[in-house]
Amino acid sequence: MKKTIKMTLASSVVLMLLFVILEPQLTKAVSDSVTVSQSVTAEITISSPSDVTMSSIAGITGGTGTGSAIWNVKTNNSTGFNMALKAGAAPALASGGNNFADYGEATPDTPDYTWSIAATDSEFGYTVEPATAGDATVMFRDNGTTTCGTGANQTADKCWIKFKTTDVIGINRSSVTTAAGEDEVVKFQAQSGASHFQPQGTYTATITATALVN
Repeated sequence: MKKTIKMTLASSVVLMLLFVILEPQLTKAVSDSVTVSQSVTAEITISSPSDVTMSSIAGITGGTGTGSAIWNVKTNNSTGFNMALKAGAAPALASGGNNFADYGEATPDTPDYTWSIAATDSEFGYTVEPATAGDATVMFRDNGTTTCGTGANQTADKCWIKFKTTDVIGINRSSVTTAAGEDEVVKFQAQSGASHFQPQGTYTATITATALVN
């Protein structure tokens, strides 16, 4: 009986010691954390608008033809995008061996605030009107009265220039667009002067818009 009591007491002491030793490990918690990252790459899209049929022009008495195309550009790039335009040939607007001359600015490569050609000429050019006026490059901004390439205005139907066969950036945005994108308008104009003889035909120009992330 005494032996049994001693063994029981010894066992109890051992269990108590084990509890004292192990209890802190059983009741204390340890933690750790990880950082999860996911990169999102920049993308850009541009729409494909319908071909443009400008209003007709009388070949002997002259007249003006106008039209426009809207390219919708969408990007999630944090520094935005730029859009450039170019023609497939020079002169840009032609029919067989006949053509409209590329628009001649008063100061070469600086858009004219007001479209103007001689009565004896026929010419073709364009201007840009971005969805956000501030996205127009400096050359397509104006001072609101007479001059392009200066000021902060983006007056409708002003700042006309000829197409080139190399890219000319007309729109430059420095931030992301909305999910709906930006509708970038390019206006075309052709005119045959009252004293100019323009042969009959269907004159065409291939104009390419290229949008790139900044």
